[in-house]
Amino acid sequence: MIVRFLQILVAFVVVRILWGLVRSLFGKPASPPRAAPTGATEQRGEVVRCEGCDLHIPKERAVVRDGRTFCSDACAVSDAEA
Repeated sequence: MIVRFLQILVAFVVVRILWGLVRSLFGKPASPPRAAPTGATEQRGEVVRCEGCDLHIPKERAVVRDGRTFCSDACAVSDAEA
């Protein structure tokens, strides 16, 4: 009884593997990866480091206090209190 069950199980596994191989060989080919859109690439600006927490952020989003660069007002305030 157990031997018969194992035979059926092995047969099922073999059929499943063969089915997967046949599908991969004769199935629809995978579409090629998309190319990046031309002309619409993002221009990245300069990145600066926050002197309070060492986070790197775009220069245009940085908060400058007393000539020092921070990532946010909260970081500038916490660094001033320390």
